[in-house]
Amino acid sequence: MNITEVEKSLIKFLENNILGEGVNINSKSSLTEIGIDSYSIVEILLFIERKYGFVIPDEHLRPENFKNVDAIAQIVVEVSKHTDK
Repeated sequence: MNITEVEKSLIKFLENNILGEGVNINSKSSLTEIGIDSYSIVEILLFIERKYGFVIPDEHLRPENFKNVDAIAQIVVEVSKHTDK
């Protein structure tokens, strides 16, 4: 698993399930500026759990880790390295 793969997967999920039609997103887009709220963050966390088979630990659930897709992807890759599947 690498950051680019995770970013692509997260962007596709956001485009298909959360964002409105015509909203452009890339890995550096501010999630708050494109309309992502706390309910959407919960959906993202559930998506990560289903897709990758682990839960993001509470100590990583900080606003700076959810500012954009790149930040989320970095946490997913980091946590995956320390998770026994």
